[in-house]
Amino acid sequence: MAFISNNGLENLKKYKYVSGGYSYLDNKINPFWIFISELYPTWLAPNLITFIGFITMILACVFQVFADMTLTQEIPSWTFYFMAFAIFAYQTLDATDGKQARRTQSSSPLGQLFDHGCDSFIMQFFIIGAAQATQMDRDTLFYFQFFCQIGLWAINQKEYYTGVLHTHLANFGVTELELVAISVQLFSAIFGQSAWHNKIFGFNLYKIVTTTILIAAIISDIFLFFSNIFKSQKSFRVFIEWVPLFVFWTLQFVWFSSPIYSQLAGPLLINFGIILSSIVCKTIVCSTTKDQTPLFHLEMLPFIIISLLTYFVPLSLENLKILFWIQFISTIVLSLLFIKNVINQITTYLNISCFTIKKKEN
Repeated sequence: MAFISNNGLENLKKYKYVSGGYSYLDNKINPFWIFISELYPTWLAPNLITFIGFITMILACVFQVFADMTLTQEIPSWTFYFMAFAIFAYQTLDATDGKQARRTQSSSPLGQLFDHGCDSFIMQFFIIGAAQATQMDRDTLFYFQFFCQIGLWAINQKEYYTGVLHTHLANFGVTELELVAISVQLFSAIFGQSAWHNKIFGFNLYKIVTTTILIAAIISDIFLFFSNIFKSQKSFRVFIEWVPLFVFWTLQFVWFSSPIYSQLAGPLLINFGIILSSIVCKTIVCSTTKDQTPLFHLEMLPFIIISLLTYFVPLSLENLKILFWIQFISTIVLSLLFIKNVINQITTYLNISCFTIKKKEN
């Protein structure tokens, strides 16, 4: 079943991306990004640039997760060096794909969707990377990713109703956050994960960093939640769109309290990230097509069913693991089918290719 309506496809041609502005470092690093973009061959498709960065981040996350799925043990320092490189590569490629699109005159709504869609999936990899690097404790990790998820959803919902994507607050934005993430990875690679738990001038570095981030995330989430609801002309509709997310976040606590969390924290967090990103991607698509955002998300169905099953039916740890992996694979398949559906609809309607640049007919 097609996700984008006929009216939505017609609106694609009218879509224009409106940036929420640039941070201080965006402007300072921009000359470097321009230099890099001019090195690309003209046959290189912008979406392929984005995808290369995305795959690099996936590899870095997979290396860290499979080094220790519990996210609590010491892992090889090279995984942190590679993650730092992956974040830098993703940042650079993500900042230059649009420049390549303008340079080759291949800009399209699909490029914007592809770019922002990959961004939504990447957030969970940043969280897992930070958890591994700092040996983040169980409770802090769960709430850290929980409040980051709320922020990601709220920002994209805000874009849907305002038409503007705000990616920074004052002079601190995504670029600054990525550089902080790179610094965290390099710090752990050089000094070791345990260095975060040392005291500096009597203060625990780990507690200072995590407490500051959590407080900032909570304040931002509260502001975004009430801002989205009370500043919109459709306050009730905005609130209703949060309901599936409330269900999703409530069920996450089922897994958090399950014995499986202590053994498979990494895959579980990736699982949460895929589900949330699928929902966010739908909102991004609807922002572009002006379609109504859905209230039912098929990608959540395996998660809901198996979460309730594990909560109400006493199961052994081994059976819990089997059910989790079934749900995990089902969610990936459903998410990939949705992405394939949307890409096929857009490329067919606009007569473009996703990973190549079509020659324009004279």
